[in-house]
Amino acid sequence: MILRVVILQANGWAEDFKFLVHKYEPNEIPNDITDVDCPNWTGRWLIAQTFTAMALEAFYYDYVIEKESKTKAEKQCSPVVRYKYLAETYLGQTNVTESDLYIQIEALNTLRRHWVHNKSTGLGKYSCPDKYFSPGQCLNLLTNVFHLFESNDHSCVTARVSIEVLEQAQSNVKEIIETI
Repeated sequence: MILRVVILQANGWAEDFKFLVHKYEPNEIPNDITDVDCPNWTGRWLIAQTFTAMALEAFYYDYVIEKESKTKAEKQCSPVVRYKYLAETYLGQTNVTESDLYIQIEALNTLRRHWVHNKSTGLGKYSCPDKYFSPGQCLNLLTNVFHLFESNDHSCVTARVSIEVLEQAQSNVKEIIETI
């Protein structure tokens, strides 16, 4: 269900983008008016980012339960730390923290914390994360993570099935964009 939410946001985002390109010249889409023309534009990004992080966190949790124990899975640690642990321990990855995938997961986790745990901040002191992910980039990130798990742990059925679903979703988004 969590992946479905990300997929729905990506499809809606592609349709919104198509609308904006038809209304404006592609390089002249005004940033400050996207939410006026497409009221769900910003919400789609926020929802896709948050649910992508949730999907990864749930996947890591289930993976640890399958490989070790529920006690180990329930041990408090950030999704980024858990990903690093799994990549090194079960996927044979080295220099994990230097990989593009790790850097993206870390940036996504920063976004998730920003959206989910946002607290009141004094006027003028508010700061946003530097990196954002479009709903399409969220699909790509999920696909890349599942590919890493599937290619290094052939017994990971969840990764294999998720890849099929996500690649179909990416194909659908691509079809929408190509009709522009």
